[in-house]
Amino acid sequence: MTAQKSFQAKNAESTSSSESKGLYQYGGVYFYCGAIMGRKNIFVTDDILALMANAFKMTEVKMDVKNLAYVIMPNFFYWLFRLSERQNNPVEIYKELKKDLTREILTNLVEEAKGKKPCALAEVFRGNARVGRSPAGKILDVFEASAKQLNSKKHFQVWVPRTELRLIDNDELLRQKIKAIKAIPVSERWQLAKRAEDYPYFYLAEDVSALSDDNAKISDFATVMTGQKVVSVNA
Repeated sequence: MTAQKSFQAKNAESTSSSESKGLYQYGGVYFYCGAIMGRKNIFVTDDILALMANAFKMTEVKMDVKNLAYVIMPNFFYWLFRLSERQNNPVEIYKELKKDLTREILTNLVEEAKGKKPCALAEVFRGNARVGRSPAGKILDVFEASAKQLNSKKHFQVWVPRTELRLIDNDELLRQKIKAIKAIPVSERWQLAKRAEDYPYFYLAEDVSALSDDNAKISDFATVMTGQKVVSVNA
């Protein structure tokens, strides 16, 4: 099994597990991982990073969700968010996040491939041997081949189709995901900062950063379910 297929299989299992327990919950807290096909380093230029960060902000406003935490890595992102009490479908949220972003990513790559736009790594990645960028033409070739392989109606397949989407329904899982978001930019694999807080593409909402990693509880900031009744706790 290839690394790409292993990644998809692992995260498909995570999604299936959440679905079996009931993925859709009004006011629920969710963890989502978005990953680029072929593990291509897309989020490494100032333009694309700015587009990604803005997509989080726009989704929060447009879809009435709360960004609790996220980290943007060169070829994937982790996102912890909370739905409003009127929403129970996290799939609509991440699709909205990626809709305009995908078009902008492709536009940037096409312009770069035509020589109309230079590719310059963001300052945080310069000099880091762990972070490189393939030529735009080669990245587009991978996206095009992936679309054909998946029999997609799209000309380009930018995103890995099935990645982790999980309902955070207990305190231990919440703590685990917050720690994962904090740990990835300072991991041995990436070494992008000494502390997560020093990595410019890491975000933690105030009501989350005020909590201890080992004592965080969903009831500290989330909407919780009591039978069929939706109860807001410190929301």
